[in-house]
Amino acid sequence: MRNKVLLILIILFIYRNSYSLDSIKKNIDIGIIINTSAFTTGCSKNFVIIDALNKKLKLSKGTVKVSYTEKGIYADKYLLALPVKIEPSNGIIFAESKPYKGYLTVKKSGDKLNVINVLNIEDYLKGVLPKEVDADWKVEALKAQGVISRTYTISNLNKHSAQGFDLCSTTHCQVYGGAGVEVDACNKAVLATKSEFLTYKGKFANTVFHANCGGHTENPQYIWNWKDIPPYLKGVKCDYCKDAPYTSWEQVLDESFIRKKLSNNNIGKIKKIKVKGKTAAGSAKELEILHSRGKLTLNAYQFRLAVDAWQIKSHFFNSIKKDGDKFYFKGGGWGHKVGLCQWGAKVMAEKGKNYKNILYYFYPGTKITRLTYKQ
Repeated sequence: MRNKVLLILIILFIYRNSYSLDSIKKNIDIGIIINTSAFTTGCSKNFVIIDALNKKLKLSKGTVKVSYTEKGIYADKYLLALPVKIEPSNGIIFAESKPYKGYLTVKKSGDKLNVINVLNIEDYLKGVLPKEVDADWKVEALKAQGVISRTYTISNLNKHSAQGFDLCSTTHCQVYGGAGVEVDACNKAVLATKSEFLTYKGKFANTVFHANCGGHTENPQYIWNWKDIPPYLKGVKCDYCKDAPYTSWEQVLDESFIRKKLSNNNIGKIKKIKVKGKTAAGSAKELEILHSRGKLTLNAYQFRLAVDAWQIKSHFFNSIKKDGDKFYFKGGGWGHKVGLCQWGAKVMAEKGKNYKNILYYFYPGTKITRLTYKQ
């Protein structure tokens, strides 16, 4: 599991959309460099830069620096009007030395620039999967990830519309590394599931996922403030991840560290932290914090995010004890625990389950639908 995945697991899919199944566009816009004053671009062969006035700057192989000015942008010594399109002759364009398929567009963002990679969804996913799962996993687990990442992509296309693109390339959306991170095993998984989406009653499913559920996936009502809870996300028992990393974990934190992280709540020295109520998955609903100024009750998952989601792996607590000025946390699972358990999917694939078995297990009642992209 990639370390970069964790923040995705924390915040991914909180944004929700309701795209219909007939609104599948082929190309998407990914913000790869945001709010920059300058960047380098280039190609191993010839490339062309076309500006808003249809001025075409034909360049030979190599790189050129693109800089923002109040008049427009300079590509080397040439002044161009925004927005501009940077198109390679061989299908691969570089931005800050990283290779990308498709082409680039550059748009104004205040007094800065946003660099956007425009490419088809299937090529985009080839730059996503190696950042989401381990390419050494069985192909059926990779295929399951391909379907849920593809579904997420389409159902979140308006996430950065105010900035002029569909999705960013960071953990705020899905981590996208461009053509340079592609791995053959992940590419094959994308190809094998081409145009396949997870749907529920004629709409895209909300394909939430996380690293390790610790034995039972969670109902999102204890995680996010959603008005409606899809029935396919209400939690299932999972025996597959029992030997996976962070099925059980321990963490020691200083009382002063926790108090500082919760400073917005005006709490005093913390005397005790105890679990208040359990979910069907065995996780904590709330934590009651007894301190020198009184008592504070917090949603357990929000406590995790507020304190440190890298150190507090989940909101499943077996015990929370204090010894001196230190708190000792014991828990299970990694992430928000809603939807597909990635380590569970890994083991299911190792036991001979195919990607459809995996998806229908963690999202019961959904189905896989093959759709046609619009040109």
